[in-house]
Amino acid sequence: MVMKKLLLMAALAASAAGCASAQARSPADHPNLEVPPVPPRVIEALPIEAPADEPVQELPPVAAVPPRPRAQPVVRDTAKPEAKAPETAQVEPAPVPAAPPPAPAPQLRTPGMVDGAEAARQINDIIERAKRGLGAIDYRRLSTERRSQYDSARLMVTQAEDAVKASNFEFARNLAEKADRLATELRSR
Repeated sequence: MVMKKLLLMAALAASAAGCASAQARSPADHPNLEVPPVPPRVIEALPIEAPADEPVQELPPVAAVPPRPRAQPVVRDTAKPEAKAPETAQVEPAPVPAAPPPAPAPQLRTPGMVDGAEAARQINDIIERAKRGLGAIDYRRLSTERRSQYDSARLMVTQAEDAVKASNFEFARNLAEKADRLATELRSR
């Protein structure tokens, strides 16, 4: 046992001596890099050339708009009725007809989009197909998850119908197609 203690003490002394003599080495001294000076900047102003005038075709003469005739104010005679002179015929200018209101701007559509009546008919076809699909499903036999999908499809159908009434055809088409897909999935399971 004494021997074990001696060996243990010798090992501790050796390890302690190794730690005591360890020193951090400083990095090797490297020479500093010499950075070259910045080259001089020479900025020259380039002459600006005026663009050459392009020939323009003669513009057609602008038709002069006739000045709008002003209505002459009606002169009322403030003299006494007894001293009234015979009236001279006053010519009032004919009323100028008002310009017709400008035609409403056409509704913007994407190139593949059809007009309102055709779009509404197509969307109503999709809605009816979704309704038939949902009508063929026995709601009582559905699981809880599938019932929530069924309810979502019904809600989408009603929202699509409301969107068609509001002429929001793109939104209505998206809702109707989603409802139709859900109905198809519920029937296939």
